Amino acid sequence: MNLLALLHSPTASGGDTTTRRIAAHLSASGYSVLLVPPADAAELTAVAEEHRVLALVGTHALLSGSTFLETGLPYVLALGGTDLNEYTLEPVFHALMTKAVERAAGLVAFNDDFAGRCRTLWPQVADKVRVIPQGVRTTPSAYSLRRALGVGQDAKLLLLPSGLRPVKDPLFAIDCVKRLHAEDHRVMLVIAGVSYDEDFEAIVRRRCGSSPAVRYVGTLPRDDLHAAMREATAVLNTSTSECSPNALLEAMDVGCPVVVRDIPGNTCLVEDEVTGLVFADPDGLRAQVRRLLDDEVFARRLWRRGQAFVRRTHSMQAERAAYAALFRDLVDDLPPVVDVPSRDRIVRANGVELCVQTFGDPSDPAILLVAGASASMLAWDAEFCELLAGGSRYVIRYDHRDTGRSTSWPPGEPPYGLRDLAADALGVLDTLGVARAHVVGISLGGMIAQVAALAEPARVASLTLVATSPGEGVAGPDLPPPALRVLTELADVEPPDWTDRDSVVDHLVAAARPLAGPAREIDEYTGRRVAGRVFDRAGGRLESAGNHAYLDHGSPWRPLLGRITAPTLVIHGAEDPIHPVAHAHALAAAIPGAAVRILDGAGHELARQDWPDVVPALLRHTSDDEGRISRATTSL
Repeated sequence: MNLLALLHSPTASGGDTTTRRIAAHLSASGYSVLLVPPADAAELTAVAEEHRVLALVGTHALLSGSTFLETGLPYVLALGGTDLNEYTLEPVFHALMTKAVERAAGLVAFNDDFAGRCRTLWPQVADKVRVIPQGVRTTPSAYSLRRALGVGQDAKLLLLPSGLRPVKDPLFAIDCVKRLHAEDHRVMLVIAGVSYDEDFEAIVRRRCGSSPAVRYVGTLPRDDLHAAMREATAVLNTSTSECSPNALLEAMDVGCPVVVRDIPGNTCLVEDEVTGLVFADPDGLRAQVRRLLDDEVFARRLWRRGQAFVRRTHSMQAERAAYAALFRDLVDDLPPVVDVPSRDRIVRANGVELCVQTFGDPSDPAILLVAGASASMLAWDAEFCELLAGGSRYVIRYDHRDTGRSTSWPPGEPPYGLRDLAADALGVLDTLGVARAHVVGISLGGMIAQVAALAEPARVASLTLVATSPGEGVAGPDLPPPALRVLTELADVEPPDWTDRDSVVDHLVAAARPLAGPAREIDEYTGRRVAGRVFDRAGGRLESAGNHAYLDHGSPWRPLLGRITAPTLVIHGAEDPIHPVAHAHALAAAIPGAAVRILDGAGHELARQDWPDVVPALLRHTSDDEGRISRATTSL
């Protein structure tokens, strides 16, 4: 699939770097991305037609959005700092941006602060906004800033990686550091960044003058900038407004303390005295720099925490997965007349038609994801699937019977039982030519996985059982039932008008709320977006998903769990109200060698906030080659 990314910002600027990084992520995910310099709508349309472009991506809601509006193609906009901090203040620009975001297929905010501001400005597009933190990869060169400046190791370099623009406020830094230098001649400010305006550059240079306290070194190549950060005593940010400054993340990643102005765009990344230092005024900056100079142990602890934060929450792998998932959803939602290769497919398995979608390389170990009761494949977020695929896994998700685009029956009349659903799961593997797969099931899907592993153990390379239960023992139930509070809340959820999209979306989101841990809140914006897609994919048959409540589970399988030989990982929320945590321990006790991972605070869910722990655990658990395809893949 061909995409087009529009370049608006000067080379080596933050906006330009962001656009190219997003394009690189999409290219690595199998898309062909054409980078195009600024162009009007007619030029852009001509280029798109020539290269058979199906969708557009831009990093300015105004500059890209106003052009994209007139092309007629679907597009995604990443919201930059200039968009929300400056352009929205101009009525004409704001009106154009409103049209652009309303027509967009998706909107990207780099942090929760910007997502909240976007939703406040344009509540009508709240569900379109996705938070995708910027990924960081640093590659320091052999460049030495100290050598280039001709200063010794005793110099205390405060590096300001900043384009020369008033909003970046380099003049504030210059004045503050001159005073610091007067107190301690070792302190020196180095400004590195592109010049946007000759007149403003002249002002900066005049303010620097011939002072030994300040140097402007112009634009440094990216790798040299990373090397300079590694040598610096601290990296500063003195901007009066920001979006999500990637330079701060890069500084933390290479192990340099950061000292930042107290504005939302900075403090959404930097927690004062934890991952960096925050100041509000010149005296505050002076005091924070002095702390770093006077306490090396404190400075070392600060950068280590900052580095850990960045590597956990701003990985390039996570960012790539998020953009791949965004465009996967965009492609899936294109009109059926548009021929694209990555759509889901209908296969014939176990005597019924099932809708299947895959991620990753078919030659990698296969992971089959089995959703819970009444849930389609969308219960497994595309971004979660992309994260697993990025770990060299071939990921398979599918719609159960009576969900999504698979075969359905009238509500209340399911002519099948739990064991039929287990046979469906194995049938999906047959259609893809997968002899053995790592099977991951959540809730009812975990029960299906257990039954499948007992029925055909040779097909299951490993089991991962999430938020599920072993069912009843021979002597009857001995595990705690669902929490009465949650059952009452679920009973109070009003049935929807199954023909009305808004009514169904409200119903699905309301039904999801009680399942989260009591200390957690569900992401309602994501929930509403997914619920809308669930409704759209069901083709008017969504009420049939309730048939899973009538399933015949057959004879108890708990007494047989000791026969399972597949390596088993049990993942369970500590606050699961449907299957209290005792169910997890019962599973682990019944399955030989099973490991248990309890998610603090989690309910009956696999929430996004748990992914940084769950995804690596899954990749480790499925690290052997048992799930590799062993016969030719059947064309879908």
